[in-house]
Amino acid sequence: MNKNYYLITLASLMFLFFSCTPGSKIGKFYTTDEANELFGSVIYSVEMNSNHLANLLDKTSTTIMFGLINQQIIILDNNRNLIFPEKADYNDSDVFTVYGTEKVRELLADSKLNKQITDESESVNIEQRKEVLSLSTENKTLETGNKCPPNCPD
Repeated sequence: MNKNYYLITLASLMFLFFSCTPGSKIGKFYTTDEANELFGSVIYSVEMNSNHLANLLDKTSTTIMFGLINQQIIILDNNRNLIFPEKADYNDSDVFTVYGTEKVRELLADSKLNKQITDESESVNIEQRKEVLSLSTENKTLETGNKCPPNCPD
């Protein structure tokens, strides 16, 4: 009884925390090793140029949604409108992972700082793990996004 009470209380507090988190702040950074340990290894990954992703961020407001459907990356704006690619087949019931645009921009900025030393172009990997979809650069992984549905931005 006592253990169940604490679990229910903790779950309620976490729900309140995530429901009150501003949309632009959705997501948390981990090192690559931490992400692999906490969320499992990457099953499938798609690489995207960082500049292209930054341009897509300009097409949405506080959140952006990522999905890998049939091993194709699909990106939606905060209203679940398609912003990448130009045409894609997906259903309203398909679950996308929502991240805050501020967090994605922070991930991209960190990648650019690391790449200034070399002439390599910056890229971000959209990674499907067993239960989650994450965004990664060489040094950081963005995780703990919301699932939409059921937790879609307003």
